[in-house]
Amino acid sequence: MIIKNMTATFGCLNGRKLALEDGLNVICAPNESGKSTWCAFIRAMLYGIDSSERAKGGRLPDKTRYAPWSGALPAGTMEITHGGREITLRRSTKNAAYPMREFKAVYTGTEEPVSGLTGAGAGQILTGVSREVFRRSAFIEQGEVTVTADTELEKRIASIVSSGEEGVSYTEADARLRVWQRKRRYRNTGGAIPELEKEAEAKRGLLECLSRSRAEQERLLEEL
Repeated sequence: MIIKNMTATFGCLNGRKLALEDGLNVICAPNESGKSTWCAFIRAMLYGIDSSERAKGGRLPDKTRYAPWSGALPAGTMEITHGGREITLRRSTKNAAYPMREFKAVYTGTEEPVSGLTGAGAGQILTGVSREVFRRSAFIEQGEVTVTADTELEKRIASIVSSGEEGVSYTEADARLRVWQRKRRYRNTGGAIPELEKEAEAKRGLLECLSRSRAEQERLLEEL
C-alpha cells in the first residue's frame, strides 16, 4: 500500500490536505502543527477508532484526543495505491459517540466499491498486520514507546531473524516437518516410512545379488 493524498478533519486538522511523494516523506514543522495528528489520522483511516476505549493513566482515548478542534464531526479521505489499483478510502461520523465508523472504499475516480474492503478489516488487508502490531511498529505515539509484549509482533520479528521473511518462521517450519516425519515413521499413526524402508532394503539386496551374478557371468565368458 502506498499513500498518495489525504484530507482530514481530525484533531487540529480542519479540512487540511497532505500530498505525499514517492519514496520517503519527512514532515518538518513546528510543535503542535499536526505532525503526530497526521500519523494518528492514518491509523484511524486504516483501523478506525475504538469507541470503547477509556481514559487510562492520564491518557485520553483517541475519540476524545482527536475530536476536531473546530467542533465538526471527524472525517477524512485517503487516496492510496494497492495491488496496482488506485483506491480512495472515506471515513465519516454519523454519531459522535462512534467517530469515523462510517466507511467506504471505492476505486479512485469512480464509485465502484472495492470488494472485501470493510471498515473493520481495511487495515489488516492493506498493511498485512493487526491494529496492535501497527501501533507497536509502524506507528509510535508521541511521547511514548510501547514496551509491553505482543505475541504477533514477537512472532514476526523472530521470523525475520530466522528466515529473512516476515511470514516464514524457520522454527515453525522445522517443528511441522518433524511432526510429519514422526507421523510417516510410526505404524500406529499410519506412517509408510517403515514399509518403504523394508522395500528399499530388499531391492538393495536384489541389486547386490544381480551385481554378483553379472560379475560371475563375465568371469565365465572370459574363461571361454
